Amino acid sequence: MDKAEVVIRSNAVFTGTGLAPFKGGVAVKGDTIVACGEDKYLDTFIGPDTEIRDYGVKLIIPGLIDSHTHFAQGAFMTDPDFAVNLIDCTSFEQAMERVCAFADSHPDNEWIVGCQIIQFQWEIPEMPTAAMIDQYVSDRPVFLQQVDLHTFSANTYAINKVGVTRDTPDPAGGKILKDTDGNPTGVFSNNAGAIFLDDVYNPAMDVVEASFSKTAKRANALGITTVGMVNPTFVSMDNPYAVLADLNARGDLPLRVFLYTDLFENERLELHEIQEKYNFPDTQVEWHGFKQFLDGVCSDHTAWMLEPYSNAPETCGEPAEDPERIRTAILKATQWGVDTRIHTIGDRSVRFVLDCFEEGEHLHGRGECRHSMEHNETVQPEDLPRYAKLGVSAGMQPWHMLLDMPDRAKDDAVGPERAALSWPLHSLLASGACVHLGSDFPVVGLEPMEEVYGAVFRMLEDGSNPEGWFAEERITMGDALRAYTYGSAYAMHAEDRIGTLACGKQADICVLDRNLFECEPADVLEATSLLTMIAGKVVFEA
Repeated sequence: MDKAEVVIRSNAVFTGTGLAPFKGGVAVKGDTIVACGEDKYLDTFIGPDTEIRDYGVKLIIPGLIDSHTHFAQGAFMTDPDFAVNLIDCTSFEQAMERVCAFADSHPDNEWIVGCQIIQFQWEIPEMPTAAMIDQYVSDRPVFLQQVDLHTFSANTYAINKVGVTRDTPDPAGGKILKDTDGNPTGVFSNNAGAIFLDDVYNPAMDVVEASFSKTAKRANALGITTVGMVNPTFVSMDNPYAVLADLNARGDLPLRVFLYTDLFENERLELHEIQEKYNFPDTQVEWHGFKQFLDGVCSDHTAWMLEPYSNAPETCGEPAEDPERIRTAILKATQWGVDTRIHTIGDRSVRFVLDCFEEGEHLHGRGECRHSMEHNETVQPEDLPRYAKLGVSAGMQPWHMLLDMPDRAKDDAVGPERAALSWPLHSLLASGACVHLGSDFPVVGLEPMEEVYGAVFRMLEDGSNPEGWFAEERITMGDALRAYTYGSAYAMHAEDRIGTLACGKQADICVLDRNLFECEPADVLEATSLLTMIAGKVVFEA
């Protein structure tokens, strides 16, 4: 019997196949797990040259899989020399003071980019107009992004730079907000923000490569071994995927990246053309299917709801894309047998997309498709069992709850009855659906423990609401970790290779610095990786 090159042991091993840890370990040879279990099953794989790593009471888990990221834009937004983070600002004035300081310290930046605004924390909970920004910066272009990337603000200089005028039409799925005289206010919603992206997110290639590489290595330090990179990229580069693949081939991007590209490409390209476009042999960058938006978010009334908003009874929101176009593209993807993921936050969006997947199965059969709906922030009870029935996975990002919790933005928008239907993690799992977890980086950070914390405790990080926000939808630590490993692997059609610690699987392994099953809530947020391994190669070690 071939001996293992390394055996990783602990009193707490979580394989992702069950829901509780046990005492044992993992044996690795080359890029493969050759044994996993209690110590007695490992002993025969230990030879004189086997390296034994004993982590005591630290938790060994499969490599974490962040199933939903906008990796390219996230890399730039989290580069402190590219953008200024405004997430903790509690007023417009504070945000602009930080923007001005950033502008002063970066005189050579063509654009002044501010990201992750939570305007609901401000006394006047509205995105700033161009006139407001102009009072602080008027001689350089300023572009500000709401935390959920569905609403944007620009100053007059920026508006003129990209050529927006009173005659510029609204792009499909977006709105250029205008004043009573018909002039742009400087606020742009949904796809209208894309008007600026070609200018804002178009740095030099050396900046691109440095940001991508740094972000991948930061993901490794958090225990992340795989990310789902979903459309849109929010960058203007023609093919950021090729850059990622080149870096991966050179060893400068130690990360598996599973791509979900623009669904609407199937309107003009054949399947073989799309597969060839995103084929990067001998790399860990792989094309896995399609992704598209359908609606926005509840807090600013851009999610598509079945009934009017409680605090805006004149609207039910509206789709960000033509629903019939979405339907047609989904049916074609199903006919091709290609996995498709759709952003669905409002309950009307959820129902509409479930209907599309059901129609696709009726017309073409389910085949090997593993479609997914992303976010699922408001789901009516009668729609919950449809996920499992149709084999549709539910992608969830629990830290989003904590963004809305302090100012009750979601509660106020949808009212108490629908708020109780929000982020139904427990209900979806109980119904038999596959739930997979991710971050939606850069809406929030890459930190997986924030998502795990949100899923398990559903309370603010300061513990000020220990009873939890609709606590009946809490899930166990085992369920949360399984959703961040096996659930994500299954949803992305990769559970035969990764997602669990099992003989024959790729050796994607993380060792956390504490046993999450024995932690106080606040300690979960502090957990990080001591060791991260991808395909048997150590990519991070503390």
